Amino acid sequence: MGLLGGDLALVLHTAFSGLFLDGTLHGGTGDPIYGPGGTIIGYEGGDTPVKVQTDSASDQMRAGAGFSEGDVRLLVLAKGVPSITSDHQITDGNGDLYSIQSAEQDAARSHYVIRGRLL
Repeated sequence: MGLLGGDLALVLHTAFSGLFLDGTLHGGTGDPIYGPGGTIIGYEGGDTPVKVQTDSASDQMRAGAGFSEGDVRLLVLAKGVPSITSDHQITDGNGDLYSIQSAEQDAARSHYVIRGRLL
């Protein structure tokens, strides 16, 4: 596997995880989990620990559709993290809870760049 095949995610996680703060990715309401009798007893998803860094929004984010003053950029190391979508919420290392307005993973699959909005 080459660096663009996922190995870079491990390298960057090892190098930067000490610099990123502990946060939590809150799963959306995924597929239902059915119990006896076909009753929904919960939903797939749940919370996932992440390494996250909060930063000011980039110029690209500011120029994008739907930008609101106060939106931030959140960088999340991708190793061990499920695919992040706008169905999730995230708590950063300061304990602030954000809705995810947009999320994209870099080409090397090492991290996500997220536009977050404080809840």
